[in-house]
Amino acid sequence: MEQRGCSDLLPGRRVIELCDESGWYCGKLLADAGAEVVKIEPPGGDPGRRVAPLWAEAPADCASSLRFLYRNTNKRSVVLDLSTERDREQLATLAAGADLLVESMPPGTLAEIGLGFERLRAANPRLVMTSITGFGQSGPHAGFASSDLIANAMGGVMYVTGEGDDPPVTLRGDHAHVMASTCAAASSMIAMLHADRTGRGQQVDISVQEVVASVAHITGVGKWLDDGIVPRRMGSGLFASIPSGAYRCRDGLIYLMVNRPSHWQTLARWIHEVTGEKAVLDPIFEGPSSARFATRELVDHFIARLTERFTVAEVYHEGQRRHLAVAPVNRMLDVVGDSHLAAREFFVEVDHAGARLRYPSSVYRSAGGNAARPRPVPAAGADSIAALDWSSQPPVPTAADATAPLQGVRVVELTAGMAGPWIGRFMAYHGAEVIKVESRDRPDVTRQYVSPSDPDAGIQSQLSPWLTDWNAGKRCVALDLTKPGAVQLAKRLVAVSDVVIENYANGVIDKLGLGRDVLMEANPSLVMISSTGYGDSGPCKSYISWGPNIEALSGLSAIDGFPGRDCTMTQYAYPDSLSALHGLFAVLAALDHRRRTGEGRTINLSQLEASIAVVGELAMEAMAGGREPEKLGNRSQQYAPHGCYRCAGDDRWCAIAVRSDQEWLALCRAIDRDDLSTDGKLGTATGRLQQQDRIDAAIEQWTQARDPYEVMRSLQAAGVCSGVVQTIVDQYENDRHLRERGYFEKIEHEVKGTVVANGIPTGLTETPGRTPHAGRAIGADNHSIFRDLLGLSKEEYEALTTEGAIE
Repeated sequence: MEQRGCSDLLPGRRVIELCDESGWYCGKLLADAGAEVVKIEPPGGDPGRRVAPLWAEAPADCASSLRFLYRNTNKRSVVLDLSTERDREQLATLAAGADLLVESMPPGTLAEIGLGFERLRAANPRLVMTSITGFGQSGPHAGFASSDLIANAMGGVMYVTGEGDDPPVTLRGDHAHVMASTCAAASSMIAMLHADRTGRGQQVDISVQEVVASVAHITGVGKWLDDGIVPRRMGSGLFASIPSGAYRCRDGLIYLMVNRPSHWQTLARWIHEVTGEKAVLDPIFEGPSSARFATRELVDHFIARLTERFTVAEVYHEGQRRHLAVAPVNRMLDVVGDSHLAAREFFVEVDHAGARLRYPSSVYRSAGGNAARPRPVPAAGADSIAALDWSSQPPVPTAADATAPLQGVRVVELTAGMAGPWIGRFMAYHGAEVIKVESRDRPDVTRQYVSPSDPDAGIQSQLSPWLTDWNAGKRCVALDLTKPGAVQLAKRLVAVSDVVIENYANGVIDKLGLGRDVLMEANPSLVMISSTGYGDSGPCKSYISWGPNIEALSGLSAIDGFPGRDCTMTQYAYPDSLSALHGLFAVLAALDHRRRTGEGRTINLSQLEASIAVVGELAMEAMAGGREPEKLGNRSQQYAPHGCYRCAGDDRWCAIAVRSDQEWLALCRAIDRDDLSTDGKLGTATGRLQQQDRIDAAIEQWTQARDPYEVMRSLQAAGVCSGVVQTIVDQYENDRHLRERGYFEKIEHEVKGTVVANGIPTGLTETPGRTPHAGRAIGADNHSIFRDLLGLSKEEYEALTTEGAIE
């Protein structure tokens, strides 16, 4: 029976969490999967226990911060004063029995107090230390102050999010930190699996900036080097999909996008049926999205004539009946009242000393898994080190092993788009053999690429920069899975593999004869993840989606952006990458479970639920208070000033986040505004929050006469958290820090020679990953996989090729 959650995957794993909010979600993922996570808090408790948004009805002895409550489920709490030698030694003793220490202190802080990685590893050679910082442990900006806002600015997210006429805008919530935490959890699993094999741990260096840049890779260096166009804000429409955008219905907005030629034909027929518009059927609109680039405004006009006649619900359900990717632009109150999520019991009540609070539950479902409800965060210091009974790790001889951490793991991919393939991309980068099963007759979107510099050449199936971003390093075979011979080959391949990743629409894999039960019978020790838009149950389970549809459906596009903007979209299909990172962690945790038990595991991931999970505290705010969370633009509920300020040059900006009264005084000195520093009303965050317009005007008067990099360097030198709102050109050509850390990866391409891609930000310092190749042709590895690996005879291979099973 399938259960909500995977809380039995990591029992026995011991984790120390020494983090502020930038690392809470990492500990949550590990704890929710069954690891024993001990949260180290300072005397008086973590200050984050009182950070907005707040639960107005919290019991007296309970943390009131909804963010803190949500991101610290299932953990233990120990209070240590690391300014004292006694408590530092207690932490060192605890680390001697741990598998993992996750920390988010400024680089070098732990070493300065005698708790650096080398000292801790000397006592526990298998220890993995994962460090989450704004810019990483090394490089020119390693000492820069950072925040979620600054990471989104420097990572390239803000420049491509929002309306073209507005300033760049960040995302509502704490997305940069949540994505860094999710990547950190996955990276930690890779390092621990390697340590289990070799007896040697390592430090994992997670740069929040690099994770953000990787999450936004659709607008990254590969695309820019390919077409020379710098991605920027363009409202709710997407540069890569025509048509796409939020369209007005009688009672709200619907989000629609078309990514396949057949879907355009379906949409055009629907428009013609309803409106009588014959022009929409003209063949000039047919083909891939690039065919409609010059007629985008006309296409939008056709669609608006359709949607304005109906309610959101009517367009949604009729569009889905026609197999079109349409979804409502939901507010958060719509999300928490959604009937599909209710049927799946996604939101659950948790008891806090008699007070009940609803939480988002696990984004995973698993056959055989536990369905435990979240355990609320304990009071600060509720646990003690003496009571933990963490004995030292058993001695394991250090084995010299130069192989990649996932060497020997074989993965079969039955995937399309990005949400599934990006899981395999990370695994291939760290040494797994990833075999992507494709079809020439039904090619993936990245195989339908038309070069913007040479459109007359037609479709070039090996040249898309997103083929590199999502599928580099993999082996490629071509099977027509509608043919029995191909299905039998796929089963044989799965039988000798460790992992299957699939993200076809619900029901497709079963219709092909490759459903979960079939594959688990072929290989009982298999780890299989299915990633779908809506999950595998509920009234909308058969609905189709792309990342931007989920962005609208999950409430993200409604809570992001400036007040007055109904739908604020990213340009990089954000739910696809966030779902892939969650899926990657689940696969690695399941492999860890199999290592200990020999048991396989099937996991189903709902991309909708994963997208809600990254703003879980905002969903909780809507449920607890019965009101929509406030749209903040670039502002903060607890810090001021906190915004994006115009600088000299065309569309040039710098983000600034003042997080303390000391930083406020430093900012006033840097911009030469003694009148602000001596104004007693502005001496506290509360006072500054009440006069943000006045403060913002004063700051922009100073920034608009200066280059954004000058602004950043001046303010960082003064100790003020700031960062340039970078374009992809800035990151690739001007960001010395990314260059010195080797973030962008040069990869040998089978057609182009060499290409450059956004990096994979896993941060393993002693076993870094690499990408061996890009641009693999469909079916390039047919012979080596089917003849050499599966042992088909020449005659068998030729017969299956003749019948079309092998394409």
